[in-house]
Amino acid sequence: MIEARLQNESGRPAGSADIRFPFSIPSADPAFRLLCYIDPSGDTVFNRLQMEDFLLEWQKARTWARTPEEMEAWSGIEQLARKCREEVHLYLRFIGD
Repeated sequence: MIEARLQNESGRPAGSADIRFPFSIPSADPAFRLLCYIDPSGDTVFNRLQMEDFLLEWQKARTWARTPEEMEAWSGIEQLARKCREEVHLYLRFIGD
């Protein structure tokens, strides 16, 4: 299971809690220019300048979330990405197994 975290430039969490999401991301799918780089076994970090493209792709990924728990996780990650886009020195980190 992958977790998402908003962090500052020192690597410290900048949000209230990590978000675990139980759905899989199609890594290596070229249809997703950014999401395909999320490493399910390692860490992947996105910066503020990437957030506009990330959010466009994340909207397409909404169909991956089918259960209420998955929708809550999807929505939480969207909120982290929006905050990352709006503030400098924040990063969205995905933490794989």
